[in-house]
Amino acid sequence: MSAPHLLVLADGVQGGVGLWTYTGGSWAPKWPLPGATALDRDGQSLILGIGGSLELRAETSPQTPVASLSPHSGNKLLTGTIVGLDRSDAGVTAIAVSESGGLAFQLVAADGSTGELSPAPDSPFGPSVAWVDSERLAVISDDARQIPRLAVVDTKKHEIVLLSGLGGVRVFALSPDRRTLVAATESAVYVAPVGDWLGDEEPSRMVSLDPSQVVWDLALSADGSRLAMLSGTEDASGVVADIHEITYVRSGSSWSEETDSTVPFSRAVGQVWLD
Repeated sequence: MSAPHLLVLADGVQGGVGLWTYTGGSWAPKWPLPGATALDRDGQSLILGIGGSLELRAETSPQTPVASLSPHSGNKLLTGTIVGLDRSDAGVTAIAVSESGGLAFQLVAADGSTGELSPAPDSPFGPSVAWVDSERLAVISDDARQIPRLAVVDTKKHEIVLLSGLGGVRVFALSPDRRTLVAATESAVYVAPVGDWLGDEEPSRMVSLDPSQVVWDLALSADGSRLAMLSGTEDASGVVADIHEITYVRSGSSWSEETDSTVPFSRAVGQVWLD
């Protein structure tokens, strides 16, 4: 493609949820996707949560479904809403499912069969999930003091390890090459190589956040050199408004703001870089 750009799943596309493109600070509504609730990138493919199903689309033609999968346990189809997802290089999709006000995490095999993630994160703060490799899954889990931290679930050994390098994690994202991880707390955004996070090293502070600023979605480009951040301002009643898409670009070890745009929608549930 001529220039890296974003694909954002949000409302406002033909009266409902759909895909927007964002290039150089300019927005364009593209393809309606009624019922879509999650978006992720798996190599050269996009993976979407639509209703209780998973759908694959080619990065080069986001408007066209390539394949779909209905997660199931025996004869029972998935219930609840898929609000987070990531597919491993081995073809196993981790999903975060919202149901009855809580979050549950499941692993979906290539044939659609599901199993509970074990062990599951404790009191998960949010639905962020990302495969570190074919067997280890990054999630958010509370520590003994109920501080949300990054954690890694080993799906083969059935073990979970809390990472101590950063506390208060609200949302995180992993680059598609699985080498860079970025996480946001209530006060700042931090970024570091995955190996540093796994080694419990303190990550670098990339940008500080205003006291009223809330971040709920992050996306790294394929090689981790660009970051997109959806954020807004929270008032005293908890309502988030003044939503912006802010992008950053890395040069060496430093990051600089690239674009800052007021968004043309009221609710976004996922975004990926196309590069």
